[in-house]
Amino acid sequence: MNGGLRARASAHSWIAVSLLGVLALLVPLYDAWDDVTTLSWGVTATAVENAPLVLLALGLVWGGVWLRRRDWADAYTATVAKWTVGITAVLAGLYALVVVLQLWAMRALKPLVLALDGVVFGAALAFGVGVYSARQRIARDDLARSREEYRTLTDDVLDTSEVATFILDEEFDVVWVNEAVAEYFGTERADVVGRHKPALVEESIAARFEEPSAFRERVLETYAPDAGAAEFECHLLGGPEREERWLKHSSQPIESGLYAGGRIEHYTDVTAVKRRERELDLRERKLRELYEAISDASLTFEEQVDALIGVGRELLDADYGSFARIDADADAYHVEVAQSEAGDVAAGETLPLAETHCRHTVAAERTIQFGTRPLDVAEKAYGTDAGFESYVGTPVYADGTLYGTLCFLDRAEADAFDDWQLTMVELMGSWIGYELERTQLLEARRRDLREEEAKFEEFVDSVDDYAILTLDEGGHVTSWNPGAARIKGYEQSEIVGEHFSVFYPEERVEAGIPESLLAEAAETGQANDEGWRVRQDGTRFWADVTIAARHDADGAHVGYTKVVEDMTEQRERERELEHERERLEFMNRILRHNILNGLNLVGARTDILEDRIDDPESREHVETISRRADDLSSLIGTMRTFMDAVVNESEHETYPVSLRAELEAAVARVADSHPAAVFETHDLPDAEATVVGDDLVSEVLENVLENAVVHNDAETPRVEVWVTETTCAVDADAASGDARTGGQLDDGAETAERDALCVHVADNGPGIPDEEKASVLRKGVSELSEPGNGFGLYLVTEMMAAYGGAVDVRDADPGGPEEGAAFELVFPRAE
Repeated sequence: MNGGLRARASAHSWIAVSLLGVLALLVPLYDAWDDVTTLSWGVTATAVENAPLVLLALGLVWGGVWLRRRDWADAYTATVAKWTVGITAVLAGLYALVVVLQLWAMRALKPLVLALDGVVFGAALAFGVGVYSARQRIARDDLARSREEYRTLTDDVLDTSEVATFILDEEFDVVWVNEAVAEYFGTERADVVGRHKPALVEESIAARFEEPSAFRERVLETYAPDAGAAEFECHLLGGPEREERWLKHSSQPIESGLYAGGRIEHYTDVTAVKRRERELDLRERKLRELYEAISDASLTFEEQVDALIGVGRELLDADYGSFARIDADADAYHVEVAQSEAGDVAAGETLPLAETHCRHTVAAERTIQFGTRPLDVAEKAYGTDAGFESYVGTPVYADGTLYGTLCFLDRAEADAFDDWQLTMVELMGSWIGYELERTQLLEARRRDLREEEAKFEEFVDSVDDYAILTLDEGGHVTSWNPGAARIKGYEQSEIVGEHFSVFYPEERVEAGIPESLLAEAAETGQANDEGWRVRQDGTRFWADVTIAARHDADGAHVGYTKVVEDMTEQRERERELEHERERLEFMNRILRHNILNGLNLVGARTDILEDRIDDPESREHVETISRRADDLSSLIGTMRTFMDAVVNESEHETYPVSLRAELEAAVARVADSHPAAVFETHDLPDAEATVVGDDLVSEVLENVLENAVVHNDAETPRVEVWVTETTCAVDADAASGDARTGGQLDDGAETAERDALCVHVADNGPGIPDEEKASVLRKGVSELSEPGNGFGLYLVTEMMAAYGGAVDVRDADPGGPEEGAAFELVFPRAE
């Protein structure tokens, strides 16, 4: 109630001031009336005398109204009124005492007027004092309110901020901290406020950081007189009353205000950012470690897998990691590589698959994980006393087939692994599978290569006719076989390490031939060259050279293989043969043009004479001449073909010939020429069966068939033809498919057995005596005195030798009632 009255009084206190002004105005008005009525003053004189008092009184009246119009609080208006009324009352009291004393002494009223004038002056003065007092109070209240608002701001905003804040005065004493300081630094606010901050840093705060000295130095630098803004990161360690955090220190001087000259320090929690940075750094580091592990060619496969498991254990914070081969049919889990700090199951051990978490991965055929072991998954100890709670595993496939699993386990429960961690595990498993495939393929290639190299080395060591040597990438000799020593004259110890250009004449070395051959072989795989080479003793020989590039199991170029054949004798022989061929060609032309043309002319003339001669005896002579001319022409044709094919081992090429087709055609032609003869064929080979031959095969067969009829004295000549399978001895070239031509096998020549087909031609003629059988086939050229005197069989013998085959003669029915001869032609099979 009293509070309400005071509030209303304060609200109307301006009226007191204006009312005091009105009362004060009565004093000059009374004085003017007294001057005019009592003292007989003029109105002007008394008005001038009392004008100041009137103005002061009116000023008080206006002052009350002025207070009313101000937007001050009522308390401030009441302050002015109190000062005005209070001082006026004091002055009035003092003047009243003076007036009483004067009236007692002087018995006059004038001192009362003077006293009242003083009161009026005092009232005006009191109003001014009151206004000044009110303004001072307003200023103090505004300051207090500002401080209260600032305090409220810091309490309501900064105090709830997650940024720890210190406010220091100009002496660097702590004047205020927020709640985050207590939370971050693990200290009570009361223990910090009022303390000298540098001392606080030295005594307790610095020790809470990972690097106390560095933190102390950086913070104390900010307290230097000219220190400006500062910013750095620091690692706050965890403790009983605080968490581990990464903080960003930001501080700057306070330029104005109550704490001008001090500093404000902020500690922002950047732990999440640092953790993310560390996570990214960890990922980058793990990817780098993963790359280094799989790209380090100096490590074995097991060492590379061990390195991958180490990367995975750190990435997943796992107690145990392993790579195991799975034999699902045998329920076996074969550990090939393992890592564990607790001495868990090690590499080389085997566990039942059912006792591992990996059986779920095998069943799912994909990557699976659990941060907390599900209730439907039994505890798996992997051969240890304690089970594992968290697990991640991925299947490893090699060549499309499940090989095993890669897994990581931990005994503690964990958060679910993120996608990036699972991707890393799958990448490791994929690489292991790829490397298994690559290793298996590489091992197979190396095994095949070792076998091939062993066979090649065995072959090279056994070869004496060819120089076979190996070169490194630069062309230096690395191996040397006996053939090379025989042909080139160097022993292995003398030539290994030398450049192969020592085998070339100086002019060819200067022309860059050795280097160009190596370049061609490296680019195309093989280079061939024929030319002069130099032996150790300086003599030259003509060589056929082949240089082939060599590669290892990985396909890398490692050098060259060089094969050299000494062609000197062959070259000389070829030159001699070329000269002989020129002579034979000359004779061929004589036969073809001169003699054959002459015989053709003789034949033409006899045909003319035959038409003009009527005398039988003369006609018989002409017919004899014509028949002999035809025989001579046929003989010249045969001779020409024979010379082209076999004489002096000329360049005569053979090729596969269908024996059945040639034999049937030959039988048909001879049968047409001798209608009275009977030909019987049986057991002929398939049409696909081919033998070594040429265009003269048909003539060889016709000669033998013709011989069986012409020399047959039976009433009805009979000829039986059949074919059997056999073998024949040929030289090494023929065994490989290159038939030998030109006569019999040389004594001591290397031979080999080769499949063959034997053509049997048996007749019912008089046969050939045993003592003449060999001479029939060996008849020399000097014995061929005339056509029909064994020349056909001579041609057969020579041509069969050219094919690499043979010809023989025997009785058609040994010990039987029938006579007759049987010729056997052995043709090597074509391959």
